[in-house]
Amino acid sequence: MRAILVVALLAAATANADELKMYNLAVGTSVGTLLAVNAFHASSAGFDYAWDSGKERGRLLLQWDIPLGARFGPVSVTSGLELGLGQATYQGEEQPMANLTPLFDWSLPVGPATLVFETGLGAAYLTSTSLGPDEYSTYWQFSQVMGLGARYKDWQAGWRFQHISNGSVQKPNNGQNWYGLVVKYHY
Repeated sequence: MRAILVVALLAAATANADELKMYNLAVGTSVGTLLAVNAFHASSAGFDYAWDSGKERGRLLLQWDIPLGARFGPVSVTSGLELGLGQATYQGEEQPMANLTPLFDWSLPVGPATLVFETGLGAAYLTSTSLGPDEYSTYWQFSQVMGLGARYKDWQAGWRFQHISNGSVQKPNNGQNWYGLVVKYHY
């Protein structure tokens, strides 16, 4: 059942709503199958979809556990290394990107679910230094993540904010502020 859900979600996420593109459907189904069988030996996999001033972004997320954490009464802190692969678009212009972010999940059990607050600081690589009207001046960027969601059994869903900029290392530094939704499956 898990495999069918993962493949169906990724196939649906990669199909363009305006025009069904078979290559997107094929890629989504293939990637979904790889995730369903956990070919990457990840601890979780998922995707996010976010917006920033007329721009849109979708990414595949893979996370591996890091043996670093703590417990503060009922709250536990766990950590993982998240790889995000995807692209941003603005009026037909595309900007593929990759992010590598150590994340910390602060978890509080509430009934059958668990509230999760996530935070992280990592690196991003943009394949172009501009997207639409914005200029970023460097390919390598800093990435800060903050999110809030809930986990029920093996599924996690929530809201996520991510800021990407070069930290004013070089001008111009328009940066990107992504607000969006994230869904993860924990193996």
